[in-house]
Amino acid sequence: MKNIISAIMIIILALSFSSMGHAQEKPQEKKEKSAVETEINKPVNTICPVSTEPADQEITYEYKGKTYALCCNSCLKKFKNDPEKYISRLSEDGKSIKSNKGAKK
Repeated sequence: MKNIISAIMIIILALSFSSMGHAQEKPQEKKEKSAVETEINKPVNTICPVSTEPADQEITYEYKGKTYALCCNSCLKKFKNDPEKYISRLSEDGKSIKSNKGAKK
């Protein structure tokens, strides 16, 4: 009887350690996917093309295969209505707004 109880306890311990190992592997796999997805969906800009404030990398909109970051949901709404208008304001590197020097008022 003692042998049966010991055998059952060993099996239970083995199963619990086995399931803990699998639980630790799954989050790691998700991290790798997230890093790949983040790189693919990385915004091309760091400044909001609507308000000219620093962009929030979590508030984004994809347009013509590129992801653009905005500073807030209000700017996101404006951007969605006329993306070309706001994209044209961004510098090539997306880190600043183009100067309007020489533009008519």
